[in-house]
Amino acid sequence: MSASVELRTGLRPMLVVVGVAAGLSSGAALVATITLGWSLALSTAFIAVPALVAVGALSSTARREQQDLFLHRVRTGAVAGVLATAGYDAIRVVLEQAGLAVGKSFLAIPLFGTGLTGLPPSDPVAVAAGWAFHAVNGVGFAIAYTLIAAGKAWWWGIVFALFLEGMMVTLYPGWLRGPLTTEFLTLSVSGHFIYGSILGVLARRAP
Repeated sequence: MSASVELRTGLRPMLVVVGVAAGLSSGAALVATITLGWSLALSTAFIAVPALVAVGALSSTARREQQDLFLHRVRTGAVAGVLATAGYDAIRVVLEQAGLAVGKSFLAIPLFGTGLTGLPPSDPVAVAAGWAFHAVNGVGFAIAYTLIAAGKAWWWGIVFALFLEGMMVTLYPGWLRGPLTTEFLTLSVSGHFIYGSILGVLARRAP
């Protein structure tokens, strides 16, 4: 079977479901931390790690053409996730530096790190771990989206990102112990709009 034919073959539904679950697993771990009071390290160990093991096992037993297509979408999603996450962060920095919105865009980053390491939020190791978790979230979400929406219209990326925005608006203010302000919404909505736009454009090119 030629490579072009292989790439047109659809993925098995179970492979898509498990892959999407793995992509969203770090976010699910964070939701468990916020809503159930688990440490982020514990929720990651019990949610994200098993999901990644499951997708690795399932994809390794798939037919060759399925593996090729799956890995193609994962690679596309990973690249899209890196660029979309960079755009998400950059627009929030720009808005703050321009004085268009005053807020603490990255307040959650050291808290991620503390949840993972048990170190104080000011500790450099905790900060580094927090940034790593932030990046994994952005890339994982993008991979999950690409697995289910490859080739779809680019604006579906924005719809997906606004779903993530809704989750953030619902969970973050209480977790961060701060009010849901106009500044918070301006920064978060702008960031997710850029994230979704970049993701949608790049995922549209995936087979």
